[in-house]
Amino acid sequence: MRPAARLLQRVPLIKFVGGPHPAPKNISHAAKPHPCAPDGALPGSVGSSSQSSYFNSNPIEPKDGEAFSRAELPARFRYKGPSEAEIENITSGGAALIF
Repeated sequence: MRPAARLLQRVPLIKFVGGPHPAPKNISHAAKPHPCAPDGALPGSVGSSSQSSYFNSNPIEPKDGEAFSRAELPARFRYKGPSEAEIENITSGGAALIF
């Protein structure tokens, strides 16, 4: 009986160095300004909106023949939605196919 009891004992396979670490006690969960925030403003504070606080001194403009959005491309390059036949095949789940 003793050999079986010894086999059933739990033996951890991972050995941690140093032992248990206590959790830090004085953690403040209050909102703090980001170190890079202008004037130390908190997010969502009065007077700070995404449009007024954002300033790009060097805007990137597309070169001739380039576009940043598919919607800016000529009509022949824009995304074409599925045809009625494709929509029917998708919504039927292939149930209309006969092999």
